[in-house]
Amino acid sequence: MRSSRRRDLTKLLRDGRASSQRDIVDALAALGHEVTQATISRDLQELGALKMRAEKGFVYRLPEEMPRGAGDLMARNLIHTLEEFALDVRLAGNLVVVLTAPGHAAAVGRAIDLAPNDDVVGTVAGDDTIFVATPSNEAAASLVAAWNETTPAEVH
Repeated sequence: MRSSRRRDLTKLLRDGRASSQRDIVDALAALGHEVTQATISRDLQELGALKMRAEKGFVYRLPEEMPRGAGDLMARNLIHTLEEFALDVRLAGNLVVVLTAPGHAAAVGRAIDLAPNDDVVGTVAGDDTIFVATPSNEAAASLVAAWNETTPAEVH
């Protein structure tokens, strides 16, 4: 059921017919998927979809369909995602460990993967923890320093 909903949601996004989460809920309901706005919000975040300006207002788009120069947007999305969901960022050799509230690691991991950064080799996300592999201890330390600036100060 989830994979069918995600497939239909992806089609809506590719067709450019998703200008609001309410529109998405209604369109998916017409296709036989009973979902809430909260479910759609989570799906959009996990897919890495972002709201972008279009000819007539705004539409949600998938990362692979974003125009060139979207790297800055993805970097800003990462900062926003870390501010919103990261509880702590720790150094472990050449790994960066990002702790999130339960259920948010996949979305944060996706934002890390999509943001342009040569220091990120790859990520593995669980429920509330992300391991970020970097090419060196120095690269990991640099990411920790930068990302700790975006997490709430009271959790350090």
